[in-house]
Amino acid sequence: MTATTAHVLRPVADALVFLTNTTVHPTLFPYLWGPTLHAARISIAYQTNARKQPGYARMPWATYIAGYLIMCWGGTLTAHFLCGLPPPQLYSFHPYINYVAVHVALTLLFSVFPQLLTHPKLLDTALLPIDASMRTNAVTGALALLQHPRTAPELVTSPLFHLILGAAGSAGGGVLAGTFNLWSADWQFSTPVFLRGGGAMATLDLWGGSVVAAVYSTFSLHPAFAPVFVGLVEQGLVAKDLTLSTLGARAMGALSFLALFGSRVWYTHYSLPAAPQTAPAKKRQ
Repeated sequence: MTATTAHVLRPVADALVFLTNTTVHPTLFPYLWGPTLHAARISIAYQTNARKQPGYARMPWATYIAGYLIMCWGGTLTAHFLCGLPPPQLYSFHPYINYVAVHVALTLLFSVFPQLLTHPKLLDTALLPIDASMRTNAVTGALALLQHPRTAPELVTSPLFHLILGAAGSAGGGVLAGTFNLWSADWQFSTPVFLRGGGAMATLDLWGGSVVAAVYSTFSLHPAFAPVFVGLVEQGLVAKDLTLSTLGARAMGALSFLALFGSRVWYTHYSLPAAPQTAPAKKRQ
């Protein structure tokens, strides 16, 4: 790895290490910053959609919490299911405490200050680094399941399965939320969101996860993608010494997500005419 590459990747890698190794508070809230910020980001997205529903103020709390949790964990549950492994949500209370506490706290906050959710342009722009980091953790976390001894060898060595896991980890929760309308009081099955059209930007969460999975597995020299790296070197597209550690490959994936999400923010909020703002929704009862 060149000095320039290391200089670019180091701060990103340090941020990822912080998110996955540092607790919010060792006593008051002993949960890692990574899942806590993920819980907060999904809560913002979930509430933004839920408050647009006519019956939001009357939505039962059970429906409200369950829909949110499915949106949070859809990617994790799908990835574990595909690998034939039990997800942590089946044997630990801690994910529930972590995510529900954050969601309830933000629900109370936005009930007092609902106008904070009426500026999607500002939110999407300001939260770009968090979005890229959270999606990177989701994708690389899904790919880490391939190291489990109970994962089928055929899946571990399949480049296609890497791409599928990346898409599932990145967009599983969003796909389930949109397909079943989980932010409403009346869940119902509809056409999966990635089959409704809308162009590349509408499905970026899905295919972007596959792209980052390929980037991560290629530059970390996973055996399934080693031929891809060799081909890139032979074509002169990458330097021969651009092999990365697992952490370095994660940082490369985060920068890839940052570029992808940045292009979507620019396309949605800056290149198109501004959409009229909606009035704040009523408070939850």
